[in-house]
Amino acid sequence: MQISFLLLFMLINSSEQWLSIIQVSDISFATQQGLCHAKYGLSYRQIRFCQRNEALMPFIRFGTNLALEECKIQFKNRHWNCTLFKDNQLIGNILDSGTKESAYIHAVTAAGIAYAITKACSTGRLSSCGCDMSLNDRNSNGSIRWTGCSDNVLFSSQLAKKFVNLRERITNNRTSLLNVHNNQVGIRTLLASVDRQCKCHGVSGSCEFKICWRSLNSFTQIAKQLKEYYDESIEMRLQRSLFDKKLRFIPRNLPFHIDKQTISTAFKNDLVYYKSSPNYCEANLTSGSFGTAERVCNRNSRAIDGCELLCCNRGYQSQIVTVHEKCNCRFQWCCYVQCQNCVTTQEISRCL
Repeated sequence: MQISFLLLFMLINSSEQWLSIIQVSDISFATQQGLCHAKYGLSYRQIRFCQRNEALMPFIRFGTNLALEECKIQFKNRHWNCTLFKDNQLIGNILDSGTKESAYIHAVTAAGIAYAITKACSTGRLSSCGCDMSLNDRNSNGSIRWTGCSDNVLFSSQLAKKFVNLRERITNNRTSLLNVHNNQVGIRTLLASVDRQCKCHGVSGSCEFKICWRSLNSFTQIAKQLKEYYDESIEMRLQRSLFDKKLRFIPRNLPFHIDKQTISTAFKNDLVYYKSSPNYCEANLTSGSFGTAERVCNRNSRAIDGCELLCCNRGYQSQIVTVHEKCNCRFQWCCYVQCQNCVTTQEISRCL
């Protein structure tokens, strides 16, 4: 009995940490070890998905890493700067914390996975899919021809949605209910970011007709849009329906006389949470906070990146340092990036 309980606890705990798949090395893939293991944080159902879609997993890992790196860029000047790992171990329980930070992580990773699969399909790196050819037989008018390789966002979105939702139990779990909602916000944001791209063709550089296709915007734009949703996220409370006994979430400050049947539809594009964020000024690894001590701040700024706000009124220290960094980077065919080493003298301020 004790062994069964321990095994169940390990499975539940590991399922909370699937972001750890970004720690899997390229060597593991090269040696066919893969990442279809609970030790990489996958739930049982995600492991089954992984075993059936092994060719897909490198792109799921890449998409997750893309999302978390972009998250760091978007939040680099905030108290919470999207640092999730310490000594290659995921701290806290960001996926199930119920906070607005958890909402963002769910949305951006779902979008990142869908983005990576989409681009893998469009570039031919994934044999199970290709370009979206459904537009090629359409003509908006005589001057536009839908040809070329349109991004297959519907195919990739379905796979990404399935993978991230496999760990959730939405029937009787309020956290899972919100997680699934926020995952879907990420997918919807990705789908809304598809734009028409065209090239002109004609005699002597004229634009007699256009060849067009549909392509995703940069992932930076998608992550930035999700950050705006984060800033406008809505605190929810959950209520069990008297009719079907299912949990539903409604805004915490919503008057009770409002029709609650339309709530889910009305807020379908909003990130939602039910728990207040921890104090990210102070270090508390259990709650997922590294604190802001030693963070670089801008002593001349009065915005969130300024030392007064970022350092939470603890003060800061400035010093002149010599910085060695890569610069003037250029992509060389094929396939590496060549950079110069630049040396500059800068004044660096750090929080106490």
